[in-house]
This record gives sequence, structure tokens and C-alpha cells, in this order.
Amino acid sequence: MNNSEIILFPTESVYGLGVNPFDGEALEQLYTLKGRAGDKTVSWLVRSVSDIERYAFLNDTARRLAGQFLPGPLTLVLKLRPLYLQFGASDGTIGFRMTTDPVAMQLIDGWFMTHDAPLTATSANVSGLETQHTLTAILAQFGDRSSLITTVVDDGIRAGQPSTVVRVHDDGTVTILRESAIAASIIAAACSLASSV
Repeated sequence: MNNSEIILFPTESVYGLGVNPFDGEALEQLYTLKGRAGDKTVSWLVRSVSDIERYAFLNDTARRLAGQFLPGPLTLVLKLRPLYLQFGASDGTIGFRMTTDPVAMQLIDGWFMTHDAPLTATSANVSGLETQHTLTAILAQFGDRSSLITTVVDDGIRAGQPSTVVRVHDDGTVTILRESAIAASIIAAACSLASSV
């Protein structure tokens, strides 16, 4: 595998698209594939909470959410450490994912061994269109642009809900950016526990 490839791979929810987030050319190809604006960041797939802490700051609320829901269908949006700010959104944040899918887990373990970097985990769909559940349908949706995908990891149908996306602020409060696989009420309950300990 080389840094500039685009990998289509399964997660426990839906298929995702992976590139090295530190490779500008690879990211540009990813945005072209998805038809997505380049100023919209994509989440990073990592192996562990230790990986997250390497790249971002974890306060008590973030640790509580990570401990309860990761690995799983949760994306935690956190403030990046200074060394990585250039790779984040304009507010200095990025989303982090940890998957329970055994195929994706093996993929990310190998990726870190080879590249010592996260893998992007944006859903495998054209921006604004519904995420499909089979590789045939996914590739059909991308049309001619599917030729940009260099590696396809096929592991059957993935029909789960996309991850719930939660922004954890410096003061420990949270904002639900997308409610999906994990209900907002469950996230709120976990945060209440965090504030009471």
C-alpha cells in the first residue's frame, strides 16, 4: 500500500473510504471521488484511545464517552494537538472513530504498522447522496470516479446506521452534530455521569 491510495473498506456500520489524512494529494483525490468541498474535514480511524490522545486532547467527558462507546459507532470530534492543527477543521478539531469490525480492525492495524498514521473513515458515498450497503451499489453511485479507488476490501453487506457524531468542547459540554446509531439521550446520560464523578 502507498500513501496516496484510496481504500474502500467495511466498518461495523457502513462502508468507508480511507486515505492517509497527512497526504494532501490523497485527500484531494478523496474529495474529488466524493464530490465534496475540500474545506470539509473527514474523520480519522484509529486503533485505540491512546492513538486518539496522541493526536488530540481528551478531557474527562471525552474519556467517559470513549470508554463507554469506543470501539463502536461513535465519532468523537476533539481539539487537535498543536502539531496536527494543520490537518483539522478551521476550529482545530477532527473526528475520531474506532471500529468493532474485525476486517477494518485488521486493516487499521496494518496501516499503522506501515504508515504510522490514521486512516480516514468517511462514508463511501457521493456527498449528499444516501450511503449504499453493497459494493456493487457503492461503485455504481460513484460512476466513472470509482476508478480513483485503488483498493477494495469486500466483506459483504454493511447495512448499519452511520456513527453518531459528538463534539466535545474544552469545558466538557457536548454538541450532537449527527444523531444516528447512538441516541442523543444515551450520549446525554453518559455525559451526566461524567459530570457527576
